[in-house]
Amino acid sequence: MMPKNLILVRHGQSEANVIQTHDKHGDQALYTEEAMLVPDRSWRLTETGVAQARTAGAWIRTHVPSFDRCITSPYIRTRETAANLGIPGARWEENRVVRERSWGEISPLPRKVFEEQYAHNAMLKHNDPLYWAPPAGESVANVAENRVRNLLSTLHRESADQDVLVATHGEFIWATRLVLERWSDEEFLRYDKDPAMKLHNCVVIHYTRIDPSTGEEARKIRWVRRAYPECIDGQWRMSVDDWYEFDRRYLSGDDLLALAEEQSRILTTDR
Repeated sequence: MMPKNLILVRHGQSEANVIQTHDKHGDQALYTEEAMLVPDRSWRLTETGVAQARTAGAWIRTHVPSFDRCITSPYIRTRETAANLGIPGARWEENRVVRERSWGEISPLPRKVFEEQYAHNAMLKHNDPLYWAPPAGESVANVAENRVRNLLSTLHRESADQDVLVATHGEFIWATRLVLERWSDEEFLRYDKDPAMKLHNCVVIHYTRIDPSTGEEARKIRWVRRAYPECIDGQWRMSVDDWYEFDRRYLSGDDLLALAEEQSRILTTDR
């Protein structure tokens, strides 16, 4: 059996997030030589990130008052997030399995420099974001089929019927959703472009085996909802989505052929 409740929390806003946001708007001024030499594991939370973590923690505590197991990535920003959630009696265990996706050689680079120095790789990123991997880094599919399945196997074996909290990173959460909710490649590509699926800083992804309508337990994790902190008129609060039920989808031969036909052929003849 899997845990009764499995809650994943992305870290709060980090210094790197601020630099990357400026870069997306065409401002590379924060990419100083000092910043580009900071290892990804070493970025701190901003004051906003701390406020996000405290807001998310207060919401989590109202729905799952205590946890049997608390796991955090060993990166500084997740350590700070975990501590600021304020979970009573939490005994955090660090696990590298839930660390951030490796961005390899492009980790410290501004977007424009990446696109100039790794033009072909940048094209692959645009065309195939699920299987694309940065030079010396990991794809989302790599994270899903290796590290996420490692975590889920461990929880199935060691944390059945428990309530588990994981402080982790956006790309790891994205890969976990891919596995647990059994998204097809096409669903992933669609969700990857959907603003409504955005993984905000300190987003909470709450999985459960407890039917939200009846309170009855299912044998498998079947329901998920998303919540995230936002600041409105200077006040932090949580925006909460409705519960969503999911299950494994099976395909007939005709279904598989229909999916294949959605892809245009490149060759007009095989001769």
